[in-house]
Amino acid sequence: MATNKISALQVETERQAELTFVHCTGQVDIDTWTELSVTVRALIPEGKPIRVDLAHVTRLDSTGIGAFVGIWTAARRRNCDLKYINPSDRIKDVIRITGLLGMLEGHEAEERKLAVPLGPR
Repeated sequence: MATNKISALQVETERQAELTFVHCTGQVDIDTWTELSVTVRALIPEGKPIRVDLAHVTRLDSTGIGAFVGIWTAARRRNCDLKYINPSDRIKDVIRITGLLGMLEGHEAEERKLAVPLGPR
C-alpha cells in the first residue's frame, strides 16, 4: 500500500529589496535537508544577504547540521552574507554543542554569555 508522505519541513522564500529571508518550519534532518539546501543554494548567486529563519524549526539532527555547514560554506565561498537567525533554545543548544555558533546572527553576544571567566592568577 502506497502512502503519501507530507514533508516534515516547509521552506518559504521571502525576497526583499536588500535581503532574502528563508523561513523554515518543521524538522531539518536526514529526510528533509535537501529541500533546504537546494532552496538556499539557489539564492546564493543573487548576491544579496540571506537570513535563514529557524524560529519554527522543531528538530535538527546531525545531517541537518551538516546541511547548515554546507550551505554556509557555499555562501562564504561566493562572498554571500548568510546567517541563521531566531533559533529556539533547543536548536541553539545543538548548534552550540557542535561549536558552530559563528553561523548564527548575533553569535558574538551568545559566545560572551558562554565564556567562563578565568580566576585570578
